[in-house]
Amino acid sequence: MEKCVAKKVKYPYLDIARGIGILLVIISHAHGLSKYLINYYIPIFFVISGFCYHGGDSYKTNIRKKAKRLLIPYFVYSSILLVIYIFMGRNMQETKFSIFGILYSRFCLYDMSTYSDNIFLFTIANGAMWYLTAFFVTCLVFYAIADFVLKNKRNMTIVVILLTVFTMALAELPVLLPWSVDIAGVSTIFMIIGKKLADLGVYEKDTQAWKILVILIIYIFFSYINPGINMSVREYGIYQRWSVPIFIVIGMTGSMLCIWVAKMIQDTIVGRIVEYIGKNTIILIAFHILGLEVFETIALKFIDIQNLAGFAGFIYVVIRVGSSICGCLVLGWIINLLKQKVTVKLQMNQK
Repeated sequence: MEKCVAKKVKYPYLDIARGIGILLVIISHAHGLSKYLINYYIPIFFVISGFCYHGGDSYKTNIRKKAKRLLIPYFVYSSILLVIYIFMGRNMQETKFSIFGILYSRFCLYDMSTYSDNIFLFTIANGAMWYLTAFFVTCLVFYAIADFVLKNKRNMTIVVILLTVFTMALAELPVLLPWSVDIAGVSTIFMIIGKKLADLGVYEKDTQAWKILVILIIYIFFSYINPGINMSVREYGIYQRWSVPIFIVIGMTGSMLCIWVAKMIQDTIVGRIVEYIGKNTIILIAFHILGLEVFETIALKFIDIQNLAGFAGFIYVVIRVGSSICGCLVLGWIINLLKQKVTVKLQMNQK
């Protein structure tokens, strides 16, 4: 979700790749998707963020920027959702539990592969917002080690190995740690991969088709042998902690393919639409589940959703997803407009 300031015009395909990622997230939440499409849709955000890293600013400055960009929206939008659910009839006990969920910032409390009787913490349509705090924690790690890691290949290799071991050590904890601390190691690796892709100029070169085909085969093969990936709840595949290295390969190759696709369509109408969606990722993460729920609640009054199949079911999913996205984008436009008015008013008062 990090914006590439210096490279924004030069690399519009990064916003397109980010847009592809968030579209897959929303469609997955609305209907479900093949593992071959969802296995990389969280890693891609970390890869792009690493790609956008330029260095130069102090650690304190970088973290302050991330807190402003990630944590303020997280708590403000979470509060808005909480108020909405209170008006919908949420009692005091449920409200307190939802507040705890916001503070803990995790979809559930226990490892989903082990505990069938879990405690779900995101109960106000905020299930996707774990990413904002997870990304902030990842930035705490990445910015602390970036200069050391990027100094030479030896340092990078040592750090990647240590982060992999750290992730594997935490992979089978019975409890999911707050703010996704337990996945910070692997998400930092994805940021390192993104930065390395940028430094190598991978997407500024004409890549031979056979190389892309090899990456695609690797992605499909490892996705096939290691199903069950869900990064948000610390599920790396069917081999428990030993799935972590395989997941890193899957996340890396899938992200590389996604960015290649984004570059291929960047000069098309579809590409420009997806690019716009990618520039509004945070608002979509915050409110798309609410949009999906509202649409379904209304639709149930008019149609029998359970019996929709085939083309009719496909159209329903398209309209539901499209409505949620459009609603979020309109809400984002309104929020930005209000921000601008407040900023202008503050500037006038200062004068």
